[in-house]
Amino acid sequence: MRGQRVMRASVRATVGLAFALLPGLGAAQDWAQDWAMSQFDDGSFFSATLAPVDGPGPALVCGERSPQGVSPAVTGNTEPDITPPGAFRVYISDRAIGAPGAHLQTRDDVLLVAGDDGFRLRGLRWNDLFSTWELDLPETDPAFAAIAGQDRFELRSDRGNHVISAMGFGEGVRQLSGYCRAMFAAVGRPWPQQGAAGARGVTMRQAAEADIRRGCGGPASWTPEALKSANIDGDGAEDIVLDWREVTCSGYGSSLFCGAAMCSADLYISALYPRRGKPESWLAQGLRIQPLSNGMDGVVMGSSLASCSQIGLPGGCESTMYWNGTGLAPLR
Repeated sequence: MRGQRVMRASVRATVGLAFALLPGLGAAQDWAQDWAMSQFDDGSFFSATLAPVDGPGPALVCGERSPQGVSPAVTGNTEPDITPPGAFRVYISDRAIGAPGAHLQTRDDVLLVAGDDGFRLRGLRWNDLFSTWELDLPETDPAFAAIAGQDRFELRSDRGNHVISAMGFGEGVRQLSGYCRAMFAAVGRPWPQQGAAGARGVTMRQAAEADIRRGCGGPASWTPEALKSANIDGDGAEDIVLDWREVTCSGYGSSLFCGAAMCSADLYISALYPRRGKPESWLAQGLRIQPLSNGMDGVVMGSSLASCSQIGLPGGCESTMYWNGTGLAPLR
């Protein structure tokens, strides 16, 4: 890797259906090159996939609810691809970079090399159900532009170097972006204008809303208290605290993310999210935003008596998490 400029690609890890398993893909559009785009819409969900014509490699996918509005109960589509506006889900086959070890479910070792540029794909997550690695990258991620400017690129990992043709990739991404933008706009979720969300490409609110739909497997509703706006890391970008107790999944209520006493709480922090590709997740009996003396916000979470005693938190069973410059820590 000597002499290469290594750039960190922003990532968001997510759960979705691998492109190879999508039922009823439409006819592929081919640019007489080595990449092709396929479209799918069963009335309840739509998706589009850009993938190599031959051999394993990364596939780019976008997807959301179909403009036709058919219930998933009618189509039976219970594992849709739901992606954030302005981003592509990237699937990478285990044939290209290897399967996970016994306990490895995330990895940071994969490097995408295009010409003289290298992009570390941090936060790749293993989807055990469909045997594929996955992450989300904004449409504006520099890795896509770097690939489009070459005739080939590589995926480097512990398994070795996997060379993939880039012929037709640039035109394929252009076609994929156009289709995804039009379809997302049709369902009232327009993609952000380029540069509107900065280098991240996806705001924390958009990421949280996409995770709600993905976690619920489709339609969901939530109260205004579900997405709490905060300034946790002080970088000027909105952070979001997702309180799952305020979310209702169609057909499931809120029980999917709540136990007998506590519910999931996901913290989307703009300083952490691009490189982690996922929110900070906790269990809490209640949530509220607390302004701190340093001008930033803390997150106050209620915990069980057993949990408080185990980690030695002061203040009974209510703890405040704050940004210490590199991550979250309990305020003592």
